[in-house]
Amino acid sequence: MKKAALFLLLCCGLSMTAWADVTRYFSAIQSDPHALYAFLRAMPKGGELHYHLAGGAYPEVMLNLAATKPYCLDTATGSVITTGSCSAAMSSHNLAVNTDLYQQYLKAWSLKDFHSGKETAEEHFFAAFSKFMPVVAENEAQMLVDVLQRADAQNEQYMEILTIPDDAKSASFGALLKDKATDAEKLALLQKNEDFQANIKLTVAKGHEILQQTRSLLGCDKNPMAKGCGVEARFQYYILRQLPDDEFFAMSVNAFEVAAQSPDFVGINLVQEEDVPAALKPYKRQMQVLNFLQQRYPKVHISLHAGELSASNVPPEDLRFHIHDAVMVGHDERIGHGVDILHEDKADELVKTMTQRNIAVEVNLTSNAWLVGAKSATHPLHYYLEHQVPIVLSTDDEGILRTDLTHEYVKAVREQHLNYQDLKIMTRNALTYSFLPGRSLWRDPKIFVRVDECQSYSALSCQKFLAASEKARLQKQLEDKLAQFEASYS
Repeated sequence: MKKAALFLLLCCGLSMTAWADVTRYFSAIQSDPHALYAFLRAMPKGGELHYHLAGGAYPEVMLNLAATKPYCLDTATGSVITTGSCSAAMSSHNLAVNTDLYQQYLKAWSLKDFHSGKETAEEHFFAAFSKFMPVVAENEAQMLVDVLQRADAQNEQYMEILTIPDDAKSASFGALLKDKATDAEKLALLQKNEDFQANIKLTVAKGHEILQQTRSLLGCDKNPMAKGCGVEARFQYYILRQLPDDEFFAMSVNAFEVAAQSPDFVGINLVQEEDVPAALKPYKRQMQVLNFLQQRYPKVHISLHAGELSASNVPPEDLRFHIHDAVMVGHDERIGHGVDILHEDKADELVKTMTQRNIAVEVNLTSNAWLVGAKSATHPLHYYLEHQVPIVLSTDDEGILRTDLTHEYVKAVREQHLNYQDLKIMTRNALTYSFLPGRSLWRDPKIFVRVDECQSYSALSCQKFLAASEKARLQKQLEDKLAQFEASYS
């Protein structure tokens, strides 16, 4: 980290005075959570690379949407139902007028006021999705508006958001594969199936429509400076890891095809609980599927939830290989969570490989504390940092968890004892290790040495370089904002 700090000064045009002033102020407020939050909220941030749309929008937003729709309420479970009819007493319109009902659903759809009892936090968290998923399916653009406006208010530049615009319809094509013996035969069948190809096109079109509708709702065309319009958003198509093998294969092919065809989808991912039998048993096979498909779609980016496990939830043998197989078999370019790294076989060798390959870890401190019990000293964040593995801070599901990216930065300072230099590196990492198209501004991303073309930002070679790379343009934008932010403390 000290070497990186030196290059921040020597290579990136920072004045010694500005750097000293901002770090001095930061040191003075570390013990004041209110001042720290205000400082970090204003700090420009690269953005988020690990974000679920379904769990990202705050439940209040979804409840307000549900109150305007003709849904029915299942008050016993805290769910909404979109089919059938119900009495006026069970109508979702009551959410707008019945405070007790509203609070009941707010707690059912998030970890608000949660205390372990009949459910663990992890059980309550994952159960929430099925309760509000009908609202998500019909209101994705409205939810994305909430997400982008909150990100903009925290000076974020970019977000990669996990979603499935076809509502996982692609998985249903797994029924066609039962008589096929090899993955090559399965892929060939799906590539020839007109209905499956139509679903790929539907997914691409619907994803684009969601982004366009979101910008329309934000009013970006009329006012590009409107709240939320300054945050660039892309999707990752996610695959459900608890599906049977053929359904998993079909959904994976859909994911790779969509990411290969659409600029709106920059990568793929796996979701759902990793610590249940339906996910543990097929894990190695699923990595083989990703390996097979990556060889046929080599330009598709892969980020995987892996190592979101704890010794209290799974036997030791299931802690020893998930991150390894994601990296070495599944062609993973970023790890989501990676909490069980110290339980992996030959962990030091594995993180050395991750460092050499620049495989970043998406760290979600609030999520990891709630769902796998990785709190403060038990979290492997410092183990990764000591081995120079790139780190990106993110929220995971900020709505359900009732957090935001600024809070994650505060948590990193107060619980993990990170300094401003650490946070600045991580906020840059969010763009460096994003799946945005184009070359990075950094020739060496660990010590922030700029590419030869941009040794001077004013050089014609740099202007051409930035024009050709969306990633580099956002990185340059972040650098400008960070310089302004730091100068304000001089």
